[in-house]
Amino acid sequence: MALKLSAKQIERFDVDGFLILRQEEHRLIEPSLLQAWTTEVKSLPRLCNKWMPYDELTSNGTRQIMRTENFADFHEGFASLLHGNELCGILAQVTREEMVLFKDKINYKLAGGNGFGAHIDAPAYDHIGQIEHTTANIAVDAANLENGCLEVVRGSHKMVVDLADGGAISKTWEESHEWLPVPLEAGDLLIFGSHLAHRSGDNKTDKPRASVYATYSMVSDGKDLRSRYYQDRREQFPPDHERIPGKDYGLGVKR
Repeated sequence: MALKLSAKQIERFDVDGFLILRQEEHRLIEPSLLQAWTTEVKSLPRLCNKWMPYDELTSNGTRQIMRTENFADFHEGFASLLHGNELCGILAQVTREEMVLFKDKINYKLAGGNGFGAHIDAPAYDHIGQIEHTTANIAVDAANLENGCLEVVRGSHKMVVDLADGGAISKTWEESHEWLPVPLEAGDLLIFGSHLAHRSGDNKTDKPRASVYATYSMVSDGKDLRSRYYQDRREQFPPDHERIPGKDYGLGVKR
């Protein structure tokens, strides 16, 4: 049974654009189990037309895995968690709509892993439908400023955010607003919408800082959006091992 949110918590989400639920409150999963599942997904072999691992180059030129997408349907535990009534029920309370999984990824942010520049998520999904999405970010490891926790602009989901390219936020807008760090302990849940401005720094520690990002759409917007999204993504921005040499995947970077 889904955790019942208070009226104050729902109001905070409406006003701020995000809501933090500590692990001991939501109790969706034990941190140790979440960490074990994440290790299992990270260790999956690189096969075609299944889960989607992506690599990155760190500042010192090291190539390492950055994230895995589209894994939930290939992992029994994550399938139960991310498609389950408990998590979807929590999200339904803040959106007032029945929710369905749209996109799933684990950002591993290994030691030295890159951060993500200031952006909003919505433009990356507009080719599937210009609708609102809601993300459940579950911290696999504790997140803080040193290892690149998320930073947000409170209430920015109701602002006109100046975009430079795709979902990237202009430097002028970024520098003129206050950014609030959102530190999390392992197992904590951060819920935010696709129009909330957010960013994260590099992992400057010698340990990983992984997070699960499960993004949901409203059932009323369509039940096949997930399959449409990943069909397009595999064509426009496939995992490194599935790419055709010489083909331009520049468009897919923005999705």
